[in-house]
Amino acid sequence: MRKNIFGIAVIGIVLAGIVVYAAIRPMPVKAPTPGTGTQSRILLPAGVYTEQSPGYAIAANYPTTTPLASAANEKAIAQIQSYIGDTISQFKTKGNVAYPPGGAKQTLQIKYLVSSSPRTVSYIFTVYENTLGVHGNLFFHTFTFDTSTGAELTLADLFAPNAAYLDTLSAISRAQLPGVIGKNADIGFITRGTTPEVKNFENFFIDNGYLDILFDPYQVAPYALGPQTLRIPLATLGAILNPQYR
Repeated sequence: MRKNIFGIAVIGIVLAGIVVYAAIRPMPVKAPTPGTGTQSRILLPAGVYTEQSPGYAIAANYPTTTPLASAANEKAIAQIQSYIGDTISQFKTKGNVAYPPGGAKQTLQIKYLVSSSPRTVSYIFTVYENTLGVHGNLFFHTFTFDTSTGAELTLADLFAPNAAYLDTLSAISRAQLPGVIGKNADIGFITRGTTPEVKNFENFFIDNGYLDILFDPYQVAPYALGPQTLRIPLATLGAILNPQYR
């Protein structure tokens, strides 16, 4: 799993660079989640999409195949590309990209990493957009698939039926995030961003014996502190996990 550990480190480096860049640039409110079933109108070439205009610049990377079986692979790629296409479409229609003030361009950057475990594969997307507001906006979107069944997994799928997993994740987050964030941790931010609701923990993946939860900027810490990652050892989740994901 060394490549996964390296990938996690790369996420940290990339995010740190983006946050520093965003802090000195001119956050819109996070857009509604794309890729929820609408067919993308964007025709995506294999692996990389770029588009330039006088008003905006778009660059997106995404996978063209997965380790899943044939039919499941096609479905997974279609889901991912629908999300990418919808994200691009929403960005292009969100603001006045044709006539930017002062000649500045709006930007959209979409990058991804892959993480795998014995039973899962995850695609972790980092989306950065700058629509010339106070500063840019960064958020995550993850896709996790069961490599045996090919099914896309929700967070609930990882846990035993009727397990109070959201309460558990909320309690763990509130206990551990102050140490993750450091001396500038704000308990109010953490409390508000870790209520036991699915939306607060929906960006997840399994890596090297850990359940990793990704928090967008502003969710559990002020924007200047950037996004946060909480790594929870699967062993600590014990009996509430489904056996195949322990």
